[in-house]
Amino acid sequence: MLKNKTKIIAVFLALILLFSTTCVFADNETSDNEPTAISTDISTDEIEKSVENMTTDAQAQEDSFKSSDAYLAGDNITIDYVVDGNLFVCADTVTIDSQIGGDAFIMAKKLIINENGYVYSNLFVIAESVELKGVVCDAFALSQNFNISGGYVYRDLKVACNTLNVNGPVGRNAYVSCSTMNFNTDEKTNGIIYGNLDYSANSEISIPENTVKGTVNYNAPKVSPEKSIRSIIADYILDLGGFLAFVLIIWLVCLVLAPKFLANTNKYVGKKTLNILGYGLLALIAVPIACIILILLQLTSGFSLFLLALYVLAIIVSKSLFTITANNYVCSKLKISKNTGIFGMLIVSGIVIWAITQIPYVGGLVSFVFSVLGLGILVASILPKKSEKASKKDKVISKNKDDKKIDEK
Repeated sequence: MLKNKTKIIAVFLALILLFSTTCVFADNETSDNEPTAISTDISTDEIEKSVENMTTDAQAQEDSFKSSDAYLAGDNITIDYVVDGNLFVCADTVTIDSQIGGDAFIMAKKLIINENGYVYSNLFVIAESVELKGVVCDAFALSQNFNISGGYVYRDLKVACNTLNVNGPVGRNAYVSCSTMNFNTDEKTNGIIYGNLDYSANSEISIPENTVKGTVNYNAPKVSPEKSIRSIIADYILDLGGFLAFVLIIWLVCLVLAPKFLANTNKYVGKKTLNILGYGLLALIAVPIACIILILLQLTSGFSLFLLALYVLAIIVSKSLFTITANNYVCSKLKISKNTGIFGMLIVSGIVIWAITQIPYVGGLVSFVFSVLGLGILVASILPKKSEKASKKDKVISKNKDDKKIDEK
């Protein structure tokens, strides 16, 4: 009995200890090391304000730094933020008051690069006036007035302008084409070129001492001498003489080697003129295409080159062939049959055709038409024709048919 009571008491004490360890005893005292509860009562207004602040900060950061190329156009443009890329601007007035990481391409009436302006690479500008107060690496400019006003060209300056004012340093060489060039010799804004100065102007410019550390090279402008009336007339006479000589040589060659061609030139005048023009245009376009195709085939490249050479030769003699054809037509109308008369008339015809091709504005077009007609005459003369026997047979057959009709009647 005693043992059983002892076991019951032991089990009872074990249960008391077990439940007592899961209880927490706390009082109202707080210590500094204990964490305080965070209130979760946050209003929607506070959330919206925080989001707006974050957006404003991001926008401000974007406005002060652009990590790509910038393309701008307008009346008055000021770049007061960093451009980590190239800058392209077309405006009336452009002001650069920040850093440009790449090249700057500016077309404006007025460009101002302030003291805070820094172009880390090349400056390409077309403007009426350029005011450089900051720093550029290399400058390429076309302007009326280019002013280095206390600024700095870190390397080379290449400018074509009317007036160049150097009131600041150029780190290396300067290549200038201008009418006037001024150097400021004050100590604060001393105009100085540390390399060579290579310039051209209407007359040599006086360069102050110690403003150019290298050598000064003056290039006098090349003035083309005006041609006198006598020289102009001489040029025309030489051109006419060359044209007539070439026409006469072609006529003599045809007279010896191709007399039938000279005898049949009147066939290409009149109703067949449009056909001749079509032959010429077709040959002018089709032959080069055919030559290209033959060259691509490789097996016929030699023949294509030979055909191309004949094509070039035909174009060279085409205007002369037209002149010879026109002269033969005139001679037939005037009933000139002797070669001496044809020769003399050919000189007159050549002078007339040459004079027509010299007419301003339309002379070039007329010369092209004459060349195409000459090329068409050459093609038409080469194309195969019906033999005379076949034509005679056709005439006999037609005559016999006519006779039978008459007998039947």
